[in-house]
Amino acid sequence: MRPSRVDKNDPKVTVLREVPGLAGLPSRELLSLASLFDEARLEEGAVLTREGDTGRELFLIVDGEALVSLRGDDVATVGPGEFVGEMAMFEHAPRSATVTALTPVQVLVAGAGSFGTLLAHPAVLRHLATTMAGRLRAAQGSPERWSAGYPPSAVA
Repeated sequence: MRPSRVDKNDPKVTVLREVPGLAGLPSRELLSLASLFDEARLEEGAVLTREGDTGRELFLIVDGEALVSLRGDDVATVGPGEFVGEMAMFEHAPRSATVTALTPVQVLVAGAGSFGTLLAHPAVLRHLATTMAGRLRAAQGSPERWSAGYPPSAVA
């Protein structure tokens, strides 16, 4: 008897093909990644993460938008292709922000048991690192990208 496989027509595979940084992966890798996620649809106003709570999953936003708030202040909006909840998973620490659906949201959800396997995929790790670096730059007020890779003091 053959083990069951994730269907190449699985909607999760289609979604993952649209995520920046994952789009170019071979079908075999996308099939493997798809098996690590569950799908969920959340209504407007639903809370994906709550600041201070224990983080047990991360979310990949497929459709819709969510508001990120920190200590009651709105700090960002996130949308399709963006991960939320990853910091608590990396650090095994309480959630650093509250993320609330601004619209109905479709997400892919990966629990703690899948997180380590996700990190074994270089493209996922690179996408998570890029996301976190962008958020750090935004928090610091740094430019999105240095011109030609040089620090600001070297660019007039």
